[in-house]
Amino acid sequence: MFEIMKESSGKFLGIDATDVIRRQDYDELVPICEKIINDEGSLSMLIDMKGFRLEAPSAWRDDFDFGREFHHKIEKMAIVGDRWWEEWMVAFCRHFYAQEAKYFRSYEMDTAWEWLKERQEQAA
Repeated sequence: MFEIMKESSGKFLGIDATDVIRRQDYDELVPICEKIINDEGSLSMLIDMKGFRLEAPSAWRDDFDFGREFHHKIEKMAIVGDRWWEEWMVAFCRHFYAQEAKYFRSYEMDTAWEWLKERQEQAA
């Protein structure tokens, strides 16, 4: 399941990926991303993977479609977690989901938000 984090605002979307991700989770996420992109011009995402267990095979196509649709509209993606394979995911995210991606340990949540927003603050 995807849960929107309270820290989300403007073009910055934080998502808690918890338990099992299913097709219907993308049905809810896609319109949120489309609205942010329509309102802000682009999107930067933080994905907290601490509670993530797995993605159902039935959601794999939706996951692929999400990356294909939004790759050039997602400026930055911060992946937050504590497992070795989550760090590996960053290389994958750079090619399929976001223009720039970086991994942070769960104790670096504040640093992840700062990194996500740093280019925005420099432009202001």
